[in-house]
Amino acid sequence: MSDHGRLVRGLERRASSLLNKVRASVDVRRKHYDIIHPTYYNMSYGRKAKIILDVHDMIPEMYPMYRWTKKLASDKKKTLHEADRIISVSEYTKRDMLRFYPDIEPERVSVIYRGTMMQPQPESSRRFTIMDGRDYVLFVGNRRLYKNFARFFEAMKGVMSVHKDLCLFCAGGGAFTKEERAAIDGLEARVFQGGLTDDELIDAYMNALCFVFPSEYEGFGLPVLEAFACRCPLVCSHATVFPEVAGNAAEYFDPFDADDMAAKILNVLGSENLRNSLKVRGLERLKFFSWEKAARETLKCYDQAMKQ
Repeated sequence: MSDHGRLVRGLERRASSLLNKVRASVDVRRKHYDIIHPTYYNMSYGRKAKIILDVHDMIPEMYPMYRWTKKLASDKKKTLHEADRIISVSEYTKRDMLRFYPDIEPERVSVIYRGTMMQPQPESSRRFTIMDGRDYVLFVGNRRLYKNFARFFEAMKGVMSVHKDLCLFCAGGGAFTKEERAAIDGLEARVFQGGLTDDELIDAYMNALCFVFPSEYEGFGLPVLEAFACRCPLVCSHATVFPEVAGNAAEYFDPFDADDMAAKILNVLGSENLRNSLKVRGLERLKFFSWEKAARETLKCYDQAMKQ
């Protein structure tokens, strides 16, 4: 997509988002609801109902140097103080939230883990045809800012110098930028990017030698559960929420050290036993997370709000 096309798409998304917020704000002021559970921070809800608010991460507060994060942090602070109950996606995010907003009463915050809807078919019946049988490491999602892609790619250059036929596939996140293309120079035949359907993403996980999640910060990290569900060995950052969610089902590295990152990826690539062990441990760890459990705990949170 051209720069002009990206600009138009961005303006369309912002206009659509604004219209949705206005429509929703008018709706909640005209009608009576017992509970309003919004999906974002920048709406006006009035005080006719109990407000339940989800907090997925503290990225606006952690990265205040960008204009969009400053505005979002301001909206979020206002909404957090309006909420009757707050749902945090992890204990780590709850601790960070209370650190940034120490006047929020801890008893108003419930930790409710997320789940995953990924339902892979038997491994033997699935192939990731895009890679045509080549060995590859998988990266998923956005590559900007705290996602740490530049340092990850530095690590991968070292890994790929050892494994001469190894490829890297980046799922989603948009086409490579000019800076990323410059970094990839000389490895174009082994580094790929593409948007995937849900079924293709399942196939990408199931056929990867490992999935690497190098992020410097996450509030929960849904791709961790996706990798577990798809029996894909996980190699990830030891920072922030990752140990809480992944437990013993990951090979961990220092996200600020490309050499350590490369060493841990090489450990997993070099040992089929380790990869198999990570797959088994991932499936066991996945049992702690489900949308059914999240729904039950959310209903309990609603009951608590109504009794306040």
